[in-house]
Amino acid sequence: MVRLLLMVLTTLLIISCKKDDPKDLIIGSWQASALTTTSCTNPEDNQNLTFTAGCFTENSFGVKICINTTFSPNGTYEFIFKTTVFGSTETDIDQGTYSINGNTLTLCPDGSNCEENKFTITENTITLSSVDTDTGCDSKLSLIR
Repeated sequence: MVRLLLMVLTTLLIISCKKDDPKDLIIGSWQASALTTTSCTNPEDNQNLTFTAGCFTENSFGVKICINTTFSPNGTYEFIFKTTVFGSTETDIDQGTYSINGNTLTLCPDGSNCEENKFTITENTITLSSVDTDTGCDSKLSLIR
């Protein structure tokens, strides 16, 4: 009986210590929580935006930006960017495929070149980091469930 109990406890311990695979953790719907750009060639492009429920609002200019994304188990993704300026709303949808290799998330938008992003992920947060070679901006986008 003691031997059986030890085997069960050992099995449970091994299973509970297993690392979560980023490929499994990324699947689902996410909302923007922060967007930071630094080190831009033009300092006016540097920014630090905080999002609430996936949206950033700047009332003095009548601007609202919402970013939501979904990563599907079949390796496809969809980013939805909704921008409202003085009551006029535009929605842009970026769809494509994704792959993960180590700490690199490669997004391949339909009809465009693939883009590599360094990323970290937990059960509730993804942070994507990239550098825009045209502007020199180092960007970090944080998404939450």
